[in-house]
Amino acid sequence: MKTLAYKLIAIDLDDSLLNTDLKISDRNKKALLKAAEKGIKVTIATGRMYKSALPYIRELNISVPVLAYQGAYIKEPDTGRTIVRKAVPREYVLHLIEDCRKDNLHLQIYTEDTYYFAQDNEYSRFYENQSGVKGVEVGDLIPVADCEPIKLLIIDKPEKISALYSRYSEAFSGKLQTVVSRPIYLEFTHIDATKGKALEQLSMMLGVDRDAVIAIGDSYNDISMIEYAGLGVAMGNSPEDVKMRADYVTATNIEDGVADVIEKFVLGDVIEK
Repeated sequence: MKTLAYKLIAIDLDDSLLNTDLKISDRNKKALLKAAEKGIKVTIATGRMYKSALPYIRELNISVPVLAYQGAYIKEPDTGRTIVRKAVPREYVLHLIEDCRKDNLHLQIYTEDTYYFAQDNEYSRFYENQSGVKGVEVGDLIPVADCEPIKLLIIDKPEKISALYSRYSEAFSGKLQTVVSRPIYLEFTHIDATKGKALEQLSMMLGVDRDAVIAIGDSYNDISMIEYAGLGVAMGNSPEDVKMRADYVTATNIEDGVADVIEKFVLGDVIEK
């Protein structure tokens, strides 16, 4: 099969590159390492904090700047240099803290590689298990608002998150990015912090035309980079709204969907499973 000259691949982590055990499958890993051997730049584009993504960055030997916090944070793995850091304005942080306090919602606030919450509960423990990073229980979140947070996250049941998304996407329209990254996660970042804008900035830094970019993701927060890339890919486990925005729909995250893309469009052959 003839392959196009793709030069940069950006991949979401949760429910995209990672399987249900939060692991990179052998087939996915082999495909990405083989692409890197061909000179193609591989990076991660995640809503996670950089520290949470770091084990996977190291596993794939990634040296290209990584997009974290939905694109609000771009960092070079090799040097540790922070290239982009877009904070959420304090007034909106205080707004969300007060709302979550009144409505008894679990809110997490992120600054660099630390996140804070008022009280430990089932949601904070679930998140710690998923991210591999332990947060800090502080009781009162108000002082954290002065630390120029990069991201805020509400965790709740899917039906509650859906209702909260409707509420806050309207309330913060033109002020913050409000996205559902997973059915139980509602995230808030700087208005200019999207994976698409961050991927565009990274492409320009690397001198890579957008037509030579592949972006792979599964959720609503991935739409901007799927639409930016020359080849925008939705995972087979994506919602239909996401699939409709993609150029190609691959297999699910438990069926090595990332490897399917790399083999078909980059390598032109099949990696041994």
